[in-house]
Amino acid sequence: MDEFEKRKREVLQPIFFEAGAGLYDCQGFEYSVAYLLFLLSRLGVPGLNPADTMAILDHEAKKTAGQLVALLRQRVTLSDGIEKALTDALDARNELVHRYFTANLERLAEPANHASIVKEIRRLRSRVRRVQKLLDPFVKELATSVLGLDLQQVEEDAKSQSLGKFRADG
Repeated sequence: MDEFEKRKREVLQPIFFEAGAGLYDCQGFEYSVAYLLFLLSRLGVPGLNPADTMAILDHEAKKTAGQLVALLRQRVTLSDGIEKALTDALDARNELVHRYFTANLERLAEPANHASIVKEIRRLRSRVRRVQKLLDPFVKELATSVLGLDLQQVEEDAKSQSLGKFRADG
């Protein structure tokens, strides 16, 4: 790695960290919508086939975040609050994933702008995570009633396993 790349990595590290966390949030949002569609298909919602929705979860059938949200809107009636949150999350996700860096190239070159860029990315992440908080109760209830899963326990087990690995590797 040449000196320019080393310096770029050092200077932009806080931005790259926040953007990486944002990407993680965006993928979690997409997975939550896909998983909700799968659970609804298992519940028997007309127009949703469990095999088709499982193929989405397994990445065998490719769907964009927008396509997943549109499918959810087609198959279930959503409250105005969830509708607005989905639209806002999708807009924030698209901004972060598709446009943020190219739209802000000049600002990235100026270290004085970096703190405000980090704040902007955090705001975009917050908009994506907001819908997650709205969908989580539905996902947890459906997972319990349809699949017999205790997602709270699954989450705790996953965190426990991850923390053990982080401690062992770190």
